[in-house]
Amino acid sequence: MGLVAFVFLVSLGTGILCAIGYRKVQHKFSLVRLVPTSTIAELGDRLPGELVELKGIVRCATPLTSEIAGLPCVYVRSVTTREYEETRRTSKGGTTRQRGSEVVSQNEQRVPFELEDATGRVTVNPFGADIDARKLVDRFEPSAEGAGTVTIGGITVALGTGASRTLGYRKVEHAVLVDHPAYVLGVLQDDGSVGPPPEGSQLRRYLISSRSEEELSRDLRQKSSLLLAGAVAGFLIAAGTLLVGVVQWLASLF
Repeated sequence: MGLVAFVFLVSLGTGILCAIGYRKVQHKFSLVRLVPTSTIAELGDRLPGELVELKGIVRCATPLTSEIAGLPCVYVRSVTTREYEETRRTSKGGTTRQRGSEVVSQNEQRVPFELEDATGRVTVNPFGADIDARKLVDRFEPSAEGAGTVTIGGITVALGTGASRTLGYRKVEHAVLVDHPAYVLGVLQDDGSVGPPPEGSQLRRYLISSRSEEELSRDLRQKSSLLLAGAVAGFLIAAGTLLVGVVQWLASLF
């Protein structure tokens, strides 16, 4: 495959992916901005199947405990990544050092909870929701192997330059905490709870966020702008490389 064809395919693929992402984020942003906020008491006047926007405090009698921070929550996602360095031989007989990472463990859990505002409480079923949780932990824990040694059976052995060395482990945890504010955009269910839209629904979304509506809207607006810029740039580069390819093809005919 020639360079021009490669650049065309990569830029076109990037443009398509960014365009798809832009459409999804823009739809979510529109719902967050346009759906009016309801109090929990007002849900009694709504019909099942309606999209509702609520703000309140998370309550839960039997919460989860976050794996790393150890805090009570109704949703948690914990990921531990091993970061390493290894020396590889090049095709010319030399060596080069490369850094990499791999996920060694991840855990995601969620439980039903209640959202409380000044007018009452409503049960929220988080299954099927797109959850925007706050980051509680993001820390790197160096490993003894990062210094070029590893301990086996109580004996410390120096590692050679060609060995893969574990530099350490990065632990990241996001959670929706109990007794903290939350934003919910979901569908009123037949039993009066809030949950996901019916399967196959294209116009409604289910979102739970630990951030305020203002923070969430600002983030969605920024993501939408970046994705739109990426789509435009990708398509423009693809069009340019296509033009170059056509010119080269025509030149080869003469």
